[in-house]
Amino acid sequence: MPLTALHGEIRLVSVDLPSPAFEALRGATDLVMTCCEARAIPKRSVLGLPFFAHHSRGTCEYAGESELHVLAKVEILRAARAAGWVADVEVRGHTPEGQRWRADVLCERGRHRVAFEVQRSGIVLQELHARQALYRASGVRGFWLMRTHERRLRQAQPWQHETPALYLSHDRHIPDLNLNLTSFTRAALGGHLKLFPIPDQPVQLRVVAEPKRCFRCFQNFYLTRAVLVADPEIPTQLVMTPGIHPELGPQLTTLFQTLDLDAGFLVPWPQTAPFVSWPSTAPHTFRCPNCGAARSAARFGKTWLDPAQAATTWARGDVRVWERTLTLPPEYHAWLTQTTGQVWVLRPRTNKP
Repeated sequence: MPLTALHGEIRLVSVDLPSPAFEALRGATDLVMTCCEARAIPKRSVLGLPFFAHHSRGTCEYAGESELHVLAKVEILRAARAAGWVADVEVRGHTPEGQRWRADVLCERGRHRVAFEVQRSGIVLQELHARQALYRASGVRGFWLMRTHERRLRQAQPWQHETPALYLSHDRHIPDLNLNLTSFTRAALGGHLKLFPIPDQPVQLRVVAEPKRCFRCFQNFYLTRAVLVADPEIPTQLVMTPGIHPELGPQLTTLFQTLDLDAGFLVPWPQTAPFVSWPSTAPHTFRCPNCGAARSAARFGKTWLDPAQAATTWARGDVRVWERTLTLPPEYHAWLTQTTGQVWVLRPRTNKP
């Protein structure tokens, strides 16, 4: 259900036309789709939305756009214009090397250009990154609103900085931010969306681990289950690194060597005790960080990796939870965002950075 067509040399946007002008196009034989050379037929959806249909669908990839897709484009278009941006739908462009792209909605103000893409089909993430690279090469900031990959998009991803993508529900809602599409568009264009963790900003750090004592050297250490980094003002927005990440143990050991451990923790933390990552592969053994003695560990199911189930799952066994609000050192922040990733949060523009 595309929204644009050509009438001779004139480009028409169905939702911008007054109702009498759109109705006057019915029966015209010289309307051509902008996405291909097929003849365009003016139509209205069951909800009364004007659009142009392909006279013959053929192989055009835009012929099968759903009404959800079209309604989302119209909502973004109107929200962007209301925010003071020049916006248009189904805009074609190309990179300096001549590679072509087509944005669902392109918003411009001064030197800034932002493209919004509503992706309903099951696009693979590799293709998503490739299409985003075309925007980046053209100086366009792209936002992807996806109807697929819900579970992955609702978790932290290290590629969010390069390819911003959020899950879009059937009712045109962004669940992760609790925003409707209009509010999301205004926030995105207004600079209120930030990737968390934010450099040099306080976070709520929570470390979940099991205390262990080596049977050979009798030294204490901790077997890491998970590390959660949450926004102190939005506790539901968090980034979790599962204990099975092979680099997590050494990273935690280094991190807490730089922290003041005398205050702020609910449970005293022995500064000399190092951390070990949870074994993820058979035979599920871990080694003492002091003498290297091997020891077996229980095997977790996948459910314990879900932050929503953390409270009930982590209550099992002999665990310790250390929680503190602090600013992550730059080295740990960089490691966290490059390996575990970041999530989008809604922040006033006056906040740093």
